[in-house]
Amino acid sequence: MPEQRLIIEMAQGVDLHGRDDTKAAKRAVEQALQGASLPIFGTLGVDRETMRIVVHVAVPRPEAVDVDVIAGLLPYGSVDVVAEQGGLDVPVADDVAVMAVAAIEVFLPVRG
Repeated sequence: MPEQRLIIEMAQGVDLHGRDDTKAAKRAVEQALQGASLPIFGTLGVDRETMRIVVHVAVPRPEAVDVDVIAGLLPYGSVDVVAEQGGLDVPVADDVAVMAVAAIEVFLPVRG
């Protein structure tokens, strides 16, 4: 079924201690979600479950990201999480902070 992208939200998240790529990615996605409001569903009478969501997270070690944890942050729709190479390891005193970036795309079927 044809669909169109309606929303893109982006944000960053940081794990200051622990070098945890999943925690940094989770915080980036949570931050992006805080900026997203989708009143279109009530306005158009569209079921929230019809949306397809693609979450891109970029971290230094994408293989370390628990994509199920990230997908669990989205309460509606069909969710795909793509962990990609990116983000930063930032030296902080005698530790390393992990910075992640996230982009959330929301797609809806084209109504005709």
